Amino acid sequence: MQNAIAVQSLKSDIALLRQNIWPPANLANVEGLPIYYGSKEAVDAYYQQWDGLIARAQELFQPFMEDEALDAVHLPSHLNLPLFYFHVDRIRINKTRAKESKTFRGIASLVEKCGQFEPHEVSAMHRWLDSDDTAALVAHREFIDLRTYVFQYGQSEYTRTRFYVNGIVLSVEDGFELVDARDKPRKQRNDSYSDPLADNKTWKIYGKYR
Repeated sequence: MQNAIAVQSLKSDIALLRQNIWPPANLANVEGLPIYYGSKEAVDAYYQQWDGLIARAQELFQPFMEDEALDAVHLPSHLNLPLFYFHVDRIRINKTRAKESKTFRGIASLVEKCGQFEPHEVSAMHRWLDSDDTAALVAHREFIDLRTYVFQYGQSEYTRTRFYVNGIVLSVEDGFELVDARDKPRKQRNDSYSDPLADNKTWKIYGKYR
């Protein structure tokens, strides 16, 4: 187990540095989002201020990565380190309709998580659970998910990342292209569930078998 004191000390130092130098003052910003970008020189200068903390984090968490070198991008998000990407040719920002999904085997835990439902809906859920030993309830909550696709020079694959928690910093190449598709939400994949047993306008509840 990581040295808890060392981890807490690291998190405190990260929080202090964020307080002092985040958001980065000398980099361009994607309006309304914690995405910052600039030339190699500008981002390198900013990265140097974070380099020591990133190295400490890699040293603390490396033992849990077996033989694979721990890339800074894969450090735990709870550390609250910004994510740095270098040699970026293009990014695409997508707004996607998504859903959170949780499975329950009892009504009490479902209501605790998802809130109240009408009495007839609670009765329908009870009937479903009582109908079979393998019956369960699945709750779906729709939301809009923002993701960034990062394309780096010389890489055949893009990197898909969420950025709201920690923010990202991009060192960009000449001709960098920013594709902001937030005004064109991607279609949600077809849902295999239909005819909900209950719907409280936030969560829809369906019956399923474990």
